[in-house]
Amino acid sequence: MIGLVDSGVGGLTIQREILDLLPNESTVYFADTGRAPYGSKSEKTILRYAKECFQFLLKNYPVKLVVLACHTVSAFAYEQLKDEVEIPVLEIIGPSVNLALRETRSGRIGVIGTESLINSGVYQKRLKEKSDVEVFSQSCPLLMPLSEEGWFREAETYTITRKYIAPLVDEEIDTLILGCTHYPPLIDALRAALPDYVKIVNPAAAVAEDVARMLQERSLQAPGVQASHLYVVTDNPERFKRVGERYLGRSMYYVRLVSS
Repeated sequence: MIGLVDSGVGGLTIQREILDLLPNESTVYFADTGRAPYGSKSEKTILRYAKECFQFLLKNYPVKLVVLACHTVSAFAYEQLKDEVEIPVLEIIGPSVNLALRETRSGRIGVIGTESLINSGVYQKRLKEKSDVEVFSQSCPLLMPLSEEGWFREAETYTITRKYIAPLVDEEIDTLILGCTHYPPLIDALRAALPDYVKIVNPAAAVAEDVARMLQERSLQAPGVQASHLYVVTDNPERFKRVGERYLGRSMYYVRLVSS
């Protein structure tokens, strides 16, 4: 199975791309809903939570590749987790950085994300390692709950989004990285808050392509059997299913409650 680890439902935006691109592959998605959100927690706590989820997944399910389907987990736990196992572990910050550098023309790149992610400076560091660009960041703590509530096009969502994005527009960015997997469903509100020339970077499709490429390189593609998709949560499976089906655009049939 392809394993995905996230604190909640946001990583389902990546899961959706994987399901579309690799329909023959089975998946298991682990959501630490009992301790979500991770975005306001300390680096030490995020790393501990991520390790516990990662180890639970490997112990209980036959996974051949793991995607850290969360920007915050990727920022704080990828370097540690990738060295613990023989199977491939993929993160989502690298694809975001590469896409942003391909899209920008002025070299002025904006990043929005959780408080922990923005404070980590990971995007500033990774972007500047590869190119002489200017990076402007903004934490957007209210966008995640708006997205989970399904308030994708409400007037309040547009108002709050404009407030968050305005400082980045003032900096004349030409590219915006969505540094949280909860943000793609809010694309209409984000687009309305930005000048038309600003490119929006959503790494979900690029991550799915990385998964496909890695499976091919390692000869790990699934045989021609019917795929299954399991969703594992640490709290409130009913809410996870209700919210998650909006993100996936399809039904969830197997949602299991566990203790990590």
